[in-house]
Amino acid sequence: MASAHARVRARLGAAVGADGAVRRPCASRTLESALLLVLLRQRGSHTQEAGSLVAYLATPQAQATGFDAAMSRAVLLGENTATDVVGGELLADFDHFSVARKRLFFDVCLAVAGAVPFESTMLPPVRATAPGEDNTVVWIEMIRLSLRVLAAHGLDREGELTDRERHRLVDLLDLSRAPVWENYPAAHLLTLLAVQQFAPGHPLVARGTSRVVACRNQDGGVPSLSNLDVISTGAAGIALARANAEGALLNRIGDYLVSRQRPDGGWPFGEDMSHSDVDSSSYVAGCLATIDAVRHRAALLRAGEYFRGLAGPDGGFPTYVHGDPSETGMTGGAVSGLAWNPQAHGDLLEGAARWLLDAQHEDGTFERSWSLSEANAIWRATWALNSIPEPVRTVLRPRLARADAAVSSFLNRAQNSDGGWGYRPGHASDTASTCYSLLSLAAIGRRLDTDPVVRAGIEHLIARQEPDGGFTALPDQVAPRPLLFDPPVWADIWALMAMASCNTDWNWPLPAPTR
Repeated sequence: MASAHARVRARLGAAVGADGAVRRPCASRTLESALLLVLLRQRGSHTQEAGSLVAYLATPQAQATGFDAAMSRAVLLGENTATDVVGGELLADFDHFSVARKRLFFDVCLAVAGAVPFESTMLPPVRATAPGEDNTVVWIEMIRLSLRVLAAHGLDREGELTDRERHRLVDLLDLSRAPVWENYPAAHLLTLLAVQQFAPGHPLVARGTSRVVACRNQDGGVPSLSNLDVISTGAAGIALARANAEGALLNRIGDYLVSRQRPDGGWPFGEDMSHSDVDSSSYVAGCLATIDAVRHRAALLRAGEYFRGLAGPDGGFPTYVHGDPSETGMTGGAVSGLAWNPQAHGDLLEGAARWLLDAQHEDGTFERSWSLSEANAIWRATWALNSIPEPVRTVLRPRLARADAAVSSFLNRAQNSDGGWGYRPGHASDTASTCYSLLSLAAIGRRLDTDPVVRAGIEHLIARQEPDGGFTALPDQVAPRPLLFDPPVWADIWALMAMASCNTDWNWPLPAPTR
C-alpha cells in the first residue's frame, strides 16, 4: 500500500506545472470529431487535418457505441442509421429534467452528419423570450439557436428564422475569451456550422474553425473539452493534500486556483471562461480549504457568497443557475466547499444536509446525475453528510446514522468478487467506481486496517496500478449528458484520493468528523 500510494502521489505531483496548474487534455471524442469533419468539408479547408479526422473516426474507439458508430459511418461512408440510437440507446436510461433538450441536440447532430434526415420536430418554435433575455447558461442559449438555424436550413425553412436570431448567434460566437468557445468544442462547432449556413464568409467562422482545428489531440480527434485545467487542478489539490504532499507544491496549486476565481466568486471548469459552475467551484473551494483556509480565506469568503446565491429554496444546489433543479453531486460538493466556515453558512449546510437525506433512495443510492457510476453521487453525498458540523449534526444525528448504514449496506452488496465495484451492481469492476466506493466507505469511518471490504477494494485498486504509478479508468463523467468524456488524469486523482482516505492515519480536513 505505501509503495503504491507513493508512486501515484509522485506521478500526480509531477503533473503540476510551474504555475500550479494540472494541464492534461481530455481524450478525443466522436461527436466533436465528426462535426469538425463536416465543417471542414463544407468550407473546403484544412484538407490535411480532415484526413487525420477520417483516420481517427475509422478507429474502433470512435465507433464504440451506437451513437458514435452512426456519426462516424455517416461522415465516413454516407450511411444512414436504421435504428433510433438516441431514444433507444443514448437516452434510454436518462432520467433528467433536460431530456427533451438533449433529444433535440443529438437528433440534430445526427442530421448534420447525415445519419438521419432532418425532420420538422427538430425545428423548435421561436422562444417566448427574446434572445439573451432568459435566465439560462449562455451556451444553452447558443446551442438552442444553433440547432434552430441548422434545422431550418436542413428543412429548407430558413425563412422562419429572424434577423434578430442570426445577429444574436453571431454576437454569442464573439463572446468567449477562450480560444475554443468556453472550452466547449461541441457548442463552438454547432455554432460555426450554423453561421456557415447564412454567413460563410464571416471572419468569426474562419477564426473559430482554425481554433478548433488547433485543439485536436495527437490521434487526430477533437477532445470533448479543450481545457479543464481549473477543475482538474482543484481535484488534484485535494488528493495531494490528503496524501501529505509538500507544502510548497500545495501552495502553488492554491495560488493558481485563487488567480482563476471569477468575479462572481465561483470557478469555471477551464481557463478563460465566463461562466462559473457549482461542480468546479466545489472542488476548488474544497481544495483551498484543505490546503490552507487561513491563507485562502478571502477567496473562500467570496466562494461562500457564490454558493449562497445558487442555493435553491429546497436547500439543494443546481449546476449552473439559481432556479434550476437541485442535483445530488452539486449539493454534496457545495457542502464540501462550505463546511470550513459553519458559523457563516450553518443555514446552507443544514438545508443541503436535509435535501441530501431526502434525496437518498431506500437502497442507499442517489440519482446519478453527472456520472454513470452509482458510487459517484454516493461518495459526494456521504462526504458532505459526514462533514456537517454541530449543532446541525445533533439535530440530524438519527437520520445521518441511517444514511450511513444504507450506504454501507449497499456498497457491501455491490462489491464484486474481485474486490472492485462497477458502474452499477452486477457491472464489471472499473477503477473510477472502485475509487468512489472506497471514498464513500472512508467517509463513514471504515478503514483499511480493520475492514475486509475496504481491504479487498484497495487490493483490487493496487492490482490495477501501472508500472509508471498511474491508473487507467473507463470514461465516466458525462458532458453533454449522457455522452461520456474522458480526462485521463482523473484516474490518478481518484486513486490517490481513495488510497489516502482509507489509510489509518487519514484525518478529515473539513472539519474532522464527530461520529
